[in-house]
Amino acid sequence: MADERVQSINRSVLLARAKEPFLDWLRSLPDPTEITLEEINRECTAYLVPEYDLDSDVPLIVRDVFQTVFQIELESWWLDESDWPDTSDFVLFNSWFAVEVHSVTRDLTPGPIEFDDV
Repeated sequence: MADERVQSINRSVLLARAKEPFLDWLRSLPDPTEITLEEINRECTAYLVPEYDLDSDVPLIVRDVFQTVFQIELESWWLDESDWPDTSDFVLFNSWFAVEVHSVTRDLTPGPIEFDDV
């Protein structure tokens, strides 16, 4: 049996993987990068979101958090918001990112979770 200290936490995980339009935006910036889509997505940010029971809840969760995720993803590459697209545009977000949401989150690390100020 698995280690009894492994705990499930009351969060799900959202991953936003960049698509070609995001890469096109990066390359259009005043200081463009030569990074590839594969390199961008190799180390993507995992976001903890509310847990869910039904697959039908996933679109609602994504809709609730997409603007924050969109802003964080853009900010991680470019700080000048005047060069950003409209981060309130859900259709645009979906054209720039492929979203995965996973319902089971397990904590494999002993000790308390520590939070960093962002």
